Amino acid sequence: MKVRSKCFLRLRLLLASAICLCGPASYAQYAGPPVTYPSNTARATDSSGNLKYLDVTIMPGDVIAIQTYGVPELTTTTQTSSGTIFGITPPMVAGLRVGPRGEIVLPYLGAVKVAGLTPSEASIYLGNALKDAGILVDPQVTVELVDSPTRAITVIGEVLRPAPVPAFGQIRLLDAISACGGFTPLASHTVTVRRLGDPEPITAQLGTDPKTANLSNIQLTAGDTVIVPKVGNVFVVGQVKTQSAIPLSSNAPVTVLRAIALAGGLNYGAGLSKARIIRTTDDSQHIEIMLNLKKIMFGRQQDVALLSDDVLFIPSNAFKAALAAGAAGVASSALYGAVYAASVLK
Repeated sequence: MKVRSKCFLRLRLLLASAICLCGPASYAQYAGPPVTYPSNTARATDSSGNLKYLDVTIMPGDVIAIQTYGVPELTTTTQTSSGTIFGITPPMVAGLRVGPRGEIVLPYLGAVKVAGLTPSEASIYLGNALKDAGILVDPQVTVELVDSPTRAITVIGEVLRPAPVPAFGQIRLLDAISACGGFTPLASHTVTVRRLGDPEPITAQLGTDPKTANLSNIQLTAGDTVIVPKVGNVFVVGQVKTQSAIPLSSNAPVTVLRAIALAGGLNYGAGLSKARIIRTTDDSQHIEIMLNLKKIMFGRQQDVALLSDDVLFIPSNAFKAALAAGAAGVASSALYGAVYAASVLK
């Protein structure tokens, strides 16, 4: 009999668990945009995922390095300033700058035109020139393109060191951003690429998901402009520990409670039932959304996700302010009385 009762009890518990699992889902704890945003990388992948890079040709203004085996005087050691990566002091690179007519000046050969040749073609051309001139029997010459100010990718916006990035070779979006020092703390992970000849910008959504980031790590080409915008901010003012601007996250919404926590929490004199969000609409109108923080804290009202440029205002509670002022007055009176008594006794 006892075994049958135990089996019946276990069956009832299993049925109750199944009903709970199949029951209606509880409502979300915040009201606002979803945590996971739709991917916006389809156009980026279709537009630039299949770019093919050929060996680039040398152009006037480029810097090339020449290595000739066994002949130090035909190996470039001249230091010249880079024309692509700018700064307070442009970095120095070892190489020869190609002249405006496409020529370089070498010992024994004089002025040699290399513009229009690829680095490998220039290596063969210089080797044949040294052999035909009777200078070397079997010259081993290597030409390398060191810098190319005429072929650059411009990176602007919220990166640590905005600067043009050399565009010879296969350069991807994350490579260009890394060459500029990476993102700033206020950088948005929605990056725009403007490409010459393409009227529509390319949008790449770089998030924390490795799969999405890999799809958005598109190949870049010379003349591209990478724009890294600043993420939006929300402003928390009033009865909080630290009134501040809080940057929005592209992966999770900044709700009212989260904004208050990031601002250090509420002061004692905060009016919980009269907080409000001041929001600016697209037509520059201001609207107010009233909040009851006490209900939100206890889960009786949905937390609200803040939008860019929202102002979360936490007002004062008159009773708490008066109580705090009275306590301060009592404390100051007690301190004054203690000082006076000490002076009399002295």
